[in-house]
Amino acid sequence: MRAFSLFFIALLILATFAMPVQAERDTLPLLDYRTESWFLPQSPGVTGGPAAGLFNPGAFAMTGRAGSDVWWNDRSVRSELDNYGFGVGRGLNFAMNTTTWGNEISSYKTYDYQLGLAGGTRRASFGMAYRWANGETQRRPREKALIMGMVSRPHHWASFGASAALSLESRAAQYVFDLGVRPLGRNWMTVYADWAVNDDQAFFKGGSWSAGLEVRPIRGLHLGVRTRERIDGKGNDISGVLGVTVGTSHAAILPTWDEDGNLRQTGFLLRGQPPYSGWPVGKPIFGPDQRYLALDLQNKVLTYQKYRYFDDVRLAWLDLLKVLNAVRDDPTYDGVALNLAGMRGRASLLWELRVKLEELQAAGKYVHIHTDRPSILVYFVAATADEVTMDPQGMLALPGFALSRSYLKGTLEKLGIGFQAWRYFKYKSAVETLSHDHMSEADREQRQRIVDVMYETVVDGVASGRDLTTDAVQDIIDNQGVMLPDQALAAGLIDDISRWDQLGKNLHGKGVALVGEMPASLQGGAWDDQWSVPPRIPVVYAIGACDMDTGIRGRATSEYLRKLKNDPHVAAVVLRADSPGGDPLPSDLVADAVRQLPAAGKPVIVSQGDVAASGGYWISMDGEEILTTPLTITGSIGVIGGWVWDDGFAGKLGMTSDAVSRGRYADLFTTVNIPFIGALPRRPMNDDELALTKELILTSYDTFIKAVATGRGLTEEQVRTIAQGRVWMGGDALEHGLVDRLGTLDEAIALARQKAGIPDWQEVQVV
Repeated sequence: MRAFSLFFIALLILATFAMPVQAERDTLPLLDYRTESWFLPQSPGVTGGPAAGLFNPGAFAMTGRAGSDVWWNDRSVRSELDNYGFGVGRGLNFAMNTTTWGNEISSYKTYDYQLGLAGGTRRASFGMAYRWANGETQRRPREKALIMGMVSRPHHWASFGASAALSLESRAAQYVFDLGVRPLGRNWMTVYADWAVNDDQAFFKGGSWSAGLEVRPIRGLHLGVRTRERIDGKGNDISGVLGVTVGTSHAAILPTWDEDGNLRQTGFLLRGQPPYSGWPVGKPIFGPDQRYLALDLQNKVLTYQKYRYFDDVRLAWLDLLKVLNAVRDDPTYDGVALNLAGMRGRASLLWELRVKLEELQAAGKYVHIHTDRPSILVYFVAATADEVTMDPQGMLALPGFALSRSYLKGTLEKLGIGFQAWRYFKYKSAVETLSHDHMSEADREQRQRIVDVMYETVVDGVASGRDLTTDAVQDIIDNQGVMLPDQALAAGLIDDISRWDQLGKNLHGKGVALVGEMPASLQGGAWDDQWSVPPRIPVVYAIGACDMDTGIRGRATSEYLRKLKNDPHVAAVVLRADSPGGDPLPSDLVADAVRQLPAAGKPVIVSQGDVAASGGYWISMDGEEILTTPLTITGSIGVIGGWVWDDGFAGKLGMTSDAVSRGRYADLFTTVNIPFIGALPRRPMNDDELALTKELILTSYDTFIKAVATGRGLTEEQVRTIAQGRVWMGGDALEHGLVDRLGTLDEAIALARQKAGIPDWQEVQVV
């Protein structure tokens, strides 16, 4: 798009120079930018939106939302409203302008209409339109025309615009070029200039110029001055601009004086959905005392990502975060009401949701949560609310936590399938399912710690949220466990029994209105607040087993991270790691790509999810900072594996196999292929092969230890004392130096912004 923008500008300049200068005519048979753009507060490329789109169709798309502009002036000839127009749209757009000519004795009107298409990004936009006219076009010639235009904003301090109006009935044409500069890089001050030249004028000698300055001392207030050369060359006119933007509405007054100080006219411009943000709108004067945003999350699955289309079940955490952050910052909302009936989600995300709701409460927002049959973790979220309601047919189950494993050693023996465990580290227990018939003491120790942390986190959260003691909560768990609504109400775990659809009526009696309208800040589109593409912070998800083409997708994810290294718009990266481990190759591919980003000046912040263990920790360890949650299982620094072989299974099926081989170990990899099951190696490993495998695993373990020590700034000895495949809960990992802090994905994004040196005022795109 950038190359196309430069090409378009160069083409227009070449056209104006290369085209033979036509014989000078009395009147341009087109809508004349020099005399009929009195309603523009700045040049077209700087103004943006529908008003500017009448002269540069590309300006229609230099905003993130479709706008509607209306303009008129007080230059009366026939009546009090002789000159007016409007423009609407963005991609598909329409504009018209009415001009009254002559004087009180003899006057006439022309009507110019324009229909076009536009598209683009914050960096560059392009548009084309067809323009026609009616009215008394015999007295004031108007020809059908093709209008082309583009706007380029390559930097946050520069804007370029170029447009061409080409008659379809003659060689008449008008070209307009404009430049805007923001010396401070912000919208506080904009200096701009434009140059308009017709086909019958030499480019430099015959064109007309204008220049101006706009300042915005406070948000929503626009002050400006503009001077424009008259087309007869006899002096300049001076215009002032006084504009006010409130919410998504803008009004401006544009008086124009001649050099002698005589007021020639006063223009007026009204804009709906302007390309800049305004002074925040307060609460409605009339209506309820308080407004809560209603979020119906019934039967949703809180997760990382969702399908773009036809996915009404999943709820992406970043999408919900944007809404909750907007409510937190919007003074027109006093609180939020969430329906969590049937909701479920990852443990780490539910913890993050609770943290975010506590943040809203700290900002003075009221939180109401409705539920029906919440899981213990969903109730952990609900308990933090100021008010909790439960469906009359609901049920609250608080049984505590338990972890169990099933073991297949005896099953494999009965089937005739052999298994050799490559286990050399105390806590690395992944293959115990195949090699044991019960839980080892080491595995019991670490699993009990998982249960203890989850139990204590929930008990403490429920106690603090419901103003109970931890002993009282534990008594409820141990002596009640499952409660009907009346029992939960009596125990102080909920505040009322009702249905979600009755909530609005109940709150109305308390002077509260439930509203479904999302905060205005979520609409976006105020592209003029910050020119060009804002710095980006991609959130990269590495979810699932460490595999090359599934799970974390080591090949594709590492390639994407390497591309981010060379993307000039990327300021920092957040890696969300939620993986139990797996293959070390895809793990190291991702880890290597993570290491390359800081070298390119792009810090990487790692945010851990439910599990970031073994390979999941491998991809985490090189982050500039690692944020985890209390419910995250991480660590598991170790290597493990095993060998499965046919120990009589094929014979029980009446199958035999045979093979030929050459090479000392070649026959180890021959198999018996069992229908519907797959291939099983034909024999176990011998002592030499087991010794070689052990050497490989110990070498890989040493590599893992050294990598962790380097990534975390620890000694190898320190890492070895906390390794041996031991998994750690988030808080324990923090104590041992495996992570840097407890925090949410939202906090990881904020930290990435800080590490990248992006100031608070600057907009950031999280992608």
